[in-house]
Amino acid sequence: MPSEAEMVSVNVLFFGQLRQVTNTRQEIISLERDTKLADLVARLNEEYGPSFGSEMTRIQGLRILINGQEYGLLGGMQAPLPDGCTVVFLPPVAGG
Repeated sequence: MPSEAEMVSVNVLFFGQLRQVTNTRQEIISLERDTKLADLVARLNEEYGPSFGSEMTRIQGLRILINGQEYGLLGGMQAPLPDGCTVVFLPPVAGG
């Protein structure tokens, strides 16, 4: 198991349907240093089961922000997650 010095802490926020799947609004997850967004999603799939991944793919227009920036601009699923970053899973908002 990696030592604490080899770990990063990621603050994860869930909204909409993903909040219902996870039954939480916020979670702090420890991951190995040099981790990518894909690693975080894999960890969330392990933690919350297949319903998390299927809900993620089902939500059209799901935005994933890393420290307020679209993950696509940071490398997509290979975007690095620095220590202390915030990752937000934000489904589109409907209504007016």
